Amino acid sequence: MRISKVAFRDFPPFADAIVEFPPSASDGAGEVHLLTGQNGTGKTRLLCLLAAACGNLNPLARRLGPRTKTLAAVVNEMPVHRVHQGIWLSPPDSAFWFDGPNAPLMVRESLKTCRPIGDSERSVKLTDKDGTVALAFRGMARVSDTQISALAKVDMGLPGDHLTFEPAVNENAIICQSVANLVMGAAMDTHRKIPKDRSRATRLLERLEATLSEISRRQFSFEVTPPPEVTLRIVWGSTRMSLLQLPDGLRSIIGWLVSCVSKLESMSPEHPDPLSVSLILLLDEPEGHLHPAWQRKVLPAAQMLFPQAQIFAATHSPFVISSVNDGWVHIFRADEAGVVTIEPPRECSKGDTYLDVVEDILGVKEWYDPETESLLAEFRQTRDAVLSGSGDFERLESQARTIASRSASLRDLMAREMRQVECLATPVGTGS
Repeated sequence: MRISKVAFRDFPPFADAIVEFPPSASDGAGEVHLLTGQNGTGKTRLLCLLAAACGNLNPLARRLGPRTKTLAAVVNEMPVHRVHQGIWLSPPDSAFWFDGPNAPLMVRESLKTCRPIGDSERSVKLTDKDGTVALAFRGMARVSDTQISALAKVDMGLPGDHLTFEPAVNENAIICQSVANLVMGAAMDTHRKIPKDRSRATRLLERLEATLSEISRRQFSFEVTPPPEVTLRIVWGSTRMSLLQLPDGLRSIIGWLVSCVSKLESMSPEHPDPLSVSLILLLDEPEGHLHPAWQRKVLPAAQMLFPQAQIFAATHSPFVISSVNDGWVHIFRADEAGVVTIEPPRECSKGDTYLDVVEDILGVKEWYDPETESLLAEFRQTRDAVLSGSGDFERLESQARTIASRSASLRDLMAREMRQVECLATPVGTGS
């Protein structure tokens, strides 16, 4: 299953629209949709709408409040049968909208059979259709140590518990017990001389540890201490430590990436490769607590770890956005009244730098601190006046010296600017 589009009407802060989620062009890697825009443009609200479509209305209901005319639809494309299904949020007696000339016929016809979501029908979800798993995480979540038992069953709770963007009540137990079971299962298979390629636990554990080693740039592995007190421990480089002793960046990655692996493994105990199941993965700011070097690696790693996933990630990080080669960027922009439109999706570029993303996608034109930007604005105003023949060249020189004293890069910038002015203009009052 994949989510192909959403549609809004009277769904604040969005303007009435249909938003497309094009498929990925690459095989063997998860499909990524990056949601980016300034604060207050509805990125998390859209994630909550997708969570509602996948089975938990509560995060969205908390954000919407008591509205009676809100309408929104999520369309599910079933690629095997080429069937489109969907849900909507609306009053029970509302006819669906978007039946004007600008609405694609496919959307109008397919959504006529959408199922309404409301207080009396919170369990309806698109992911029931083909066994797709849906999980939601916030990047700021941090895993902690908890008591575990040798090869104990993992209590997963209810499916909706994993679509709230907040850690489940027993989140730490799910992660620690699931990973400990993998470690012990791999050890038992090794003891029984089962080849690695036939050991489900070994394959999963090695892929997970290799991913964390790649992101953190240091050898990473899990181990379980022997009885009587069975605990999960981390070996990072040459240091053994508990989860609480890890840096917050690693704890946050474990809090969603390892949690995702743990839940897939526990939800699909008979599947030979649970990381390859169909997955809707909703991420709110996965860059939480991460250094830029790690931010650049985390989503590409998730794409490779979950090749059948459709990943929706709300992010403000130019490092995250520029790291994705195969995926789509959806830019959220608000007008002066706060009404948000989502631009047509841009295909991620393999050649964009994070500097390109900062200016072109995030719309940040300033490169210096606010005080320096103010000085530069005054300098440019004086420079333009000098070039037009009406400015004070001595004042321009004074401004340039003040700015140049702030840093080496500004000193170089002012030297270039002044050379250009001297080539293009004759200072007022000096003659020719």
